[in-house]
Order: sequence, then C-alpha cells, then structure tokens
Amino acid sequence: MCSALLELSRYAAPAKAAAYRSVAETQLRTLASPAYLAEKGTNGNFILRHGVGHRPAGSEVDVPLSYADYYFVEALLRYQKWSVPGDRR
Repeated sequence: MCSALLELSRYAAPAKAAAYRSVAETQLRTLASPAYLAEKGTNGNFILRHGVGHRPAGSEVDVPLSYADYYFVEALLRYQKWSVPGDRR
C-alpha cells in the first residue's frame, strides 16, 4: 500500500499528496521496525515477517510473502528516488 500511496502522491493535489506521502512514510517506518523487519538469515531469508495473504479465509496468515517483500522494496526505492531534491521523475 505504501508504494501505491507514494505513486498517488505524485498526481494528487498538494494537500492530498502530502497526506498520502505521510501515511506511506509511517508505513515504511513501521515495516522497517524490528516488529516487522526480519533479522538477516532468519524468516526463510524473507525481508518482512507477519505477512497476511487472505485473513478472512485464514490463508497465509502471519507468514513471509514474496510479494510483500517485492512491494516493500519497490516502496523503499520509490521513496529514496523521489526524496532527492529536484528529482520528480
């Protein structure tokens, strides 16, 4: 979600863009915290812990997910790229 919010912040009106970016930054800080970021060599070598695929069906609950890692890295790269002053590509 944070990756999508960062993307959306580039197209929204300034007030909405700031809100979207703020939520994305909070999500990234939370995911990068010890509560969710797996220590190197643990968690089957996945990056994030406590992933959820489909809670209502009880499927993939509290497990590492490859697509969660993918979107986390994508969000980090977007955030890093777009946080450089003057770079709004």
